[in-house]
Amino acid sequence: LRGHKLDNKRTQEHTKAFLDLKAALVTRPILQAPKYDGSPFVVTSDGCQEGLAAVLSQRTRMQRPSGK
Repeated sequence: LRGHKLDNKRTQEHTKAFLDLKAALVTRPILQAPKYDGSPFVVTSDGCQEGLAAVLSQRTRMQRPSGK
């Protein structure tokens, strides 16, 4: 989106939606500290001609607020 002007199209509603999404992505259950209890880590990677990405993750059991 380089060179694309969004100044006159972005509203407070857009800003709030972005900030809400950002907050959701950096809090539990999406993001949490690793467990060093012997649970394995998983490296997931993807690549193409333009770049490479990798994620270090770990499976955890989580109880939903509904109790399930």
